[in-house]
Amino acid sequence: MTNFICPVLNARLTSPFGWRNIGRGKEWHQGVDLASPIVGLKVPIYATAEGRVTRTGALGTYGNVVMIVHTMSGKTYESNYAHLDSVMVKVGDTIKQGQQIGIMGNSGRKFGIHLHFEIHNGRWATGQPNAVDPMKYISLLNNIQENGDELTMSQYNELKNMITDLQNENVALKNLLENKLDKQKNRNPLDCHKEDWSWFKANGITDGTNPQDYVTREQLATITHRIDSFNTKKFKR
Repeated sequence: MTNFICPVLNARLTSPFGWRNIGRGKEWHQGVDLASPIVGLKVPIYATAEGRVTRTGALGTYGNVVMIVHTMSGKTYESNYAHLDSVMVKVGDTIKQGQQIGIMGNSGRKFGIHLHFEIHNGRWATGQPNAVDPMKYISLLNNIQENGDELTMSQYNELKNMITDLQNENVALKNLLENKLDKQKNRNPLDCHKEDWSWFKANGITDGTNPQDYVTREQLATITHRIDSFNTKKFKR
């Protein structure tokens, strides 16, 4: 299951994904800004999912960054953690989900201490063509804290899709069953079993028009013959 966690404990969303104006005109914000309720302390930043570090260090207005590539359910994603005060990993490191990778800061284009966080559907590239809204993948609660039964958005969406698929499969199976039963209702017993079914009808067991309520005619006839061989000898081939 595709599962990302929030890179900040008890995060507060201070600037969402999309168009914004924070004093320098309208601009496209290709990630989200996350702040922490912790004041005066070095706030840890955690890997949103397991993966491999692809980039660290200064990167223009991003300031100090860590980028991690992830492979989930056969798909590639890359996460970007920007404006860091310091970095605790290096390129090529294999990272576990929830592992600390740096400290929140205000390096680069500064608007106070916070984390600029991006998720890319595919690899990160200049211009951020693959950037997606991280809030579709994470909850503001971090899964490494005690958060009860809280689901991330990615977990919620995937479970919803699974339920829809199961419902569709159930409808398809129901239709197949109904078609099969409709066809069975019109079947006539095989010639070799007519005597058996005549006996069933005479004894009020079935008139042969509702086989869906029984095992197949062949099975029922076989059972009847076996009973007969040990009991009344009523049926003879």
